[in-house]
Amino acid sequence: MKHSMNPWDNGFIIRSWDEEDGQDMAALHRRAILATSDEFYTKEQRESWAHGLTGEGYAKSAASGENFIIAVDENDKPFAFCGYKDNEICGLYVTPEHQGRGIGKRLFFRACINMFQKQPEKIIVSSSAPAVQFYEHFGYRVEREVTHDTRGGVKLNAFDMTSGEIEYSDLIGPHENRELSLMLKGKKRLAWFADLDPIDVFAPYVEEGVICRFAWYDYTRNFYEQFKENIREGAVIEVAAIYYLPGEEARVEEFMELVAKRHSSPDYNWERKIGKLLDYSPQAIDAFIAQLQTRATKGEESILDN
Repeated sequence: MKHSMNPWDNGFIIRSWDEEDGQDMAALHRRAILATSDEFYTKEQRESWAHGLTGEGYAKSAASGENFIIAVDENDKPFAFCGYKDNEICGLYVTPEHQGRGIGKRLFFRACINMFQKQPEKIIVSSSAPAVQFYEHFGYRVEREVTHDTRGGVKLNAFDMTSGEIEYSDLIGPHENRELSLMLKGKKRLAWFADLDPIDVFAPYVEEGVICRFAWYDYTRNFYEQFKENIREGAVIEVAAIYYLPGEEARVEEFMELVAKRHSSPDYNWERKIGKLLDYSPQAIDAFIAQLQTRATKGEESILDN
């Protein structure tokens, strides 16, 4: 299968895995491990860590609840993957020639946005030594150093890391990270993800027809064209997505028309209409608009100060 790449894809597609990807995942997993610097692990440790990797192993892990998302090239060849389960990042691997392009970050962010929908108290990571700095960059901290018995029997040091306690608010960023649970309860009819899309956790409900999904490519393309000069290499941009309950097509159309007419200057009436379509409570909408007004006032003050 050959992928048609969009400009914002940066030459790769991120998708959910399939059992047929197993052999390719084992190969890239092995290559990523063996390319680890001597600064962190000896050759013996690396070979022991990479020992015994098989395509069937990922299917067994998936059967026990681990989820995999992978990065593939235009020919659908996997070269990176992230595994996560419940509130834990189980592994993140990128082949050497694809490192430094922001691929690991995109996989990590997509795993997190899916985990957030289940509102864990914190995200935990079992990190190898060379990956510690990567996770620290996103605010994770080392809790303890541990010793792992690798598949080949040689021990190596690793680190248990945590995001710390995650706070969820009903008012600031209304429904943020609670969209799925509210929609399943019928308390939210439409959810909008303008950048990161928790597509993996929504997928089973979309397949069952309980929730519908619309990928808004035109919006994403316009966003990319408008801001591409300021988009850093490796920035996380995904297709904007709308999730909605069956029978709410008219609400989706009204929402899309409003979003298409959005102005850069503050328009609090527009924000109120959007909030209502997204089923935010009047109190949440008022709180959000008050935040916008405070920011606008501070912006005016800073201009006057200059």
